[in-house]
Amino acid sequence: MKIQELKQGDLITQQIDNLIVSFKVLSIKQIGRRFQVTFSSASGIETASYQADALITSI
Repeated sequence: MKIQELKQGDLITQQIDNLIVSFKVLSIKQIGRRFQVTFSSASGIETASYQADALITSI
């Protein structure tokens, strides 16, 4: 899924050290050509910036 297609509430997965970690999209906001995405996980809340055409795994 492209970052620009994400919506609030989408679930994202990432493999970290042989563990699958799930992230929930709390918010997504376009800033110029990039998108700022705020995620929630068991580790807390984090924000990341991505290019609009970046790909991410969603479930």
